Amino acid sequence: MLRQLPLARQLTAAHINGIGVALGVAAVQTLFSLLLGLPVGLAAAGGAVCASLPDVPNPSQRVLMRVLPAALVAALVSLSVGLLRASPLAMTLLIALIAFVSLLSMAWGARAGPLSFTGVLALVFAMAWEAPATPLDALIHAAWVLAGALSYAVWARLMAVLLRRRYRELAVAAAMRAAVRRLRSRAERIRGDVPVAEAGIRASIADDVLLAEALQAARDQVFAAQPSAHSRRQIDLVLGLIELRDLLLASRLDLHLLGEDAAALAWRHALADTLLPLAAVLEELAAHVDRGAPLPQVSPQQSPALWRADLAARLASVQAPAGDARLHLVDALQSRIGHMFDDIAAMVERCRQPDRASAWTREQLQLFVSPEGWPLAALKPHLSLQSSVMRHALRGGLALSLAYALGLMLPWAAHPHWLVLSVSVVLRGNLEQTLSRRNDRIIGTVIGCLLVLALAQAARLGAGHGVLALSFLVAVGVAHAYVNQRYRVAATAATLMALLQPLLLAAGTQPAVGERLADTVIGALLAWAFCFVLPSWERRSLQRLNGQLRLALGRHARNVLQWAPTQTQQLAQRLSRQQAYTALAALAAAAQRTRVEPRSVRLPEPEIEAVLSHGYRLMALLGALQQLLSRRRERLDPLQSPAALQRSLAALQQALQQPAQAAPSTQAADAAEAADTVAAERLSTPLEDEVWPEHLSQQDLSPWLLRRLGLCQREAALLSEAMQRLQTAMPPEPARPPALN
Repeated sequence: MLRQLPLARQLTAAHINGIGVALGVAAVQTLFSLLLGLPVGLAAAGGAVCASLPDVPNPSQRVLMRVLPAALVAALVSLSVGLLRASPLAMTLLIALIAFVSLLSMAWGARAGPLSFTGVLALVFAMAWEAPATPLDALIHAAWVLAGALSYAVWARLMAVLLRRRYRELAVAAAMRAAVRRLRSRAERIRGDVPVAEAGIRASIADDVLLAEALQAARDQVFAAQPSAHSRRQIDLVLGLIELRDLLLASRLDLHLLGEDAAALAWRHALADTLLPLAAVLEELAAHVDRGAPLPQVSPQQSPALWRADLAARLASVQAPAGDARLHLVDALQSRIGHMFDDIAAMVERCRQPDRASAWTREQLQLFVSPEGWPLAALKPHLSLQSSVMRHALRGGLALSLAYALGLMLPWAAHPHWLVLSVSVVLRGNLEQTLSRRNDRIIGTVIGCLLVLALAQAARLGAGHGVLALSFLVAVGVAHAYVNQRYRVAATAATLMALLQPLLLAAGTQPAVGERLADTVIGALLAWAFCFVLPSWERRSLQRLNGQLRLALGRHARNVLQWAPTQTQQLAQRLSRQQAYTALAALAAAAQRTRVEPRSVRLPEPEIEAVLSHGYRLMALLGALQQLLSRRRERLDPLQSPAALQRSLAALQQALQQPAQAAPSTQAADAAEAADTVAAERLSTPLEDEVWPEHLSQQDLSPWLLRRLGLCQREAALLSEAMQRLQTAMPPEPARPPALN
């Protein structure tokens, strides 16, 4: 097993994938070079590099569906460049077309990202090659590129099959470590130890988004696996982490009601300190999953009871006034954290247990896996200038064709494709990513040029061709492994690839370091300038994102507020929960990106944070209700509770409608206050303007259900109003352009 090798235990999925790519390209180049000569080997290696771009850690059944289109694109682009190379005008138009079609493929979402760059990279490789003398030479060169790409596709499929178990282990462990980070950051926030710069709602939401991304990566790997004892255990672990994420989100509820006196601070510290041992246990479990370390010494029969007793002792030691009404709230918070005890202990125990049947079929789990394939219907919504994908495709086509034309006019016109490459890798779909890529590209290029100078000097001193070839292959793997992790490292490796390729084709030549630096700087600045051509400011997507969030939250509320859901309805709950988190993450990403946009088009920060705050709070409330209904339904009134759920659902759905149709927030607030008042009629000392039901030794938890339902209505109305304020605060949108179709 791969994880038993000491070095392999330290490698992430990206590292393993990068090594596999480098070995695959090396195998293709070596095979073709030995059989047909070095030029053919280098052409085949270029095709292999292009085909390797979409070869990222994925279930093995997805590999060919992603790699084969890249192989065909690489061959077609190589042939087109070979046929049109002699005409600068034709090449300029071809570059514009390749860039436009490549970037338009982003209509298929993030999975098309590597494929969208395949055409541009194949273009650069073909332009770096010596111009073919005849159309037949161009066809032969394209055939070798295709042969190398198809050979790599076989390698990629083989590696995916061999590594599929390891990729699943790493994905589950990565999700666990993301949950560990969230547990620890949540403890810091409960305790109040977070620095002011990180204490805002946006920093907290960023933590949730990172955890959501890690969970989705784990779903994609584990839920797509063929049924086996190993995969069923991993499925249960991922499902446990998803439930833990909901409990973490719900743990922020009601804490502000404790107040700020000495007793409140002591309660907060006791609650926070309880989360740290849980994080340690989960970290040990992650080490067991991906490194084979011993399981944590946790017993599902004893450990949760010991943790509960420790937390109860900590809370009881707090000096609070006799009869303090907050004791009911503290008891409820203690019970909520107790669910985390149970879930983490259950995950540890699941790793000890023998195989057991999963509650969910493989077909049901497929609903939670990221979409795959290339349906043409995905292009239709983007055939309009209103689409950010269409605008970026047009912008990219103009930028790359201009970069090529400018490269022909520069004094060092021998490498105009370098300028094209610099623009293509820096120019992103939004200003934030472009600025980040611009800086990393320039710094990485400087470092790469220095390394190439050192390697060239070593080759002249007798190190020979082999050192350069090995360095090129290492650069291929490093660039692939770090392109989405640390782009500065990837840019350094890409510079090595670009400067070493001519040295491999013509030994003894001088590396064009000065030209590379100049082309990189000019290209980066040109890409930055083109961000303001047909710009896709975040304000353009605001109405769509708000609409998606309303629909997702309404759908999730409809699925959660059910008295005794069937297994099909429970599946719908999980699916709508995932969709709601995805909608919130999309809005949070837009809020992050808008911070670097010009002030005149920037989303107003207070308003966008209000929407995010109310959205995540509503999800926390729905999560708390789901936990109450699933874990404590026997302690709810079976006659009144179902009717209360239906009434609240109708009010919540109305509140989530457009503000003109929604019930005024004061009515929702009155409903919440009335529910609180009925539930806490025996309370004599409510804190501030909100009260809560009794919890100490209370068998009937229906008052807590009513309180949560009222707060959900109020939060939905506040969310709707926040969305309206955000929309009102934005400048008027320009008239909608006509569709291109």
